[in-house]
Amino acid sequence: MAKPPKAFDVWFVTANTVYREVPYQVVADWTQQGRLAPADMLRSAGSQDPWKRVAEWELLADYLPHPAAAVASADGPPAPQPIEIQEPADADYHPRRRRADDDDDVDMIPLIDISMVLLVFFIIVSATGALSPIDVPDMRYAGELAQDADAITISIEKASAEDVYYSVRSGKSGPTKENARLPNPESAIAALDSLLADRTRPPEVRVACAKDLPSERVLELARELKKRMDKRIINSFVATVNEAPQKK
Repeated sequence: MAKPPKAFDVWFVTANTVYREVPYQVVADWTQQGRLAPADMLRSAGSQDPWKRVAEWELLADYLPHPAAAVASADGPPAPQPIEIQEPADADYHPRRRRADDDDDVDMIPLIDISMVLLVFFIIVSATGALSPIDVPDMRYAGELAQDADAITISIEKASAEDVYYSVRSGKSGPTKENARLPNPESAIAALDSLLADRTRPPEVRVACAKDLPSERVLELARELKKRMDKRIINSFVATVNEAPQKK
């Protein structure tokens, strides 16, 4: 008995469909289950051999549910018409099962879209929080501070929509020329340290700012003032609305 091919190309004549490289055992199962009719065609997988009916294959004839008479015309089996080529079948492949019936992969596009929306949302919230106006309460002790000769005031004024300038003054008097219109918080802290060098006791420091000032401007000074308060260079510090003396 001839050794059977390891795999067949299977042509379902009625459906006019070909499956490539179907394992021999699968073809035998299909034949025994009646899925392959005696008139369906087979040939060795990947070969250009002529197509032969299932009933003409000696190794598969015993798997046919009923004895089938091999009816061959004088011209042999009909030539295949244009056919739809499918992927090679595996041991569990059903001829009527379509690839679309397989479990679909999870569509990640909606998840990515949601993630991008959330990312943009949190970026906007973070940026808005960093630049949001500081909620500065009204001055509760403005009168006392204004009359206290030891109090030092750091004023923050808006030069434009985005830029600010600083001035440092002691008590009720206005800032000296060198301590006025300072361009950055580092210059303001340097001016403060210069005034503190002449003090015999730690003074109170007041940060006076506009109510719509971004909170980051006050926080920049607060970090440095906290260091000086911990070292007892200053007594305390507080942020208030700007009460700097008005020019007449």
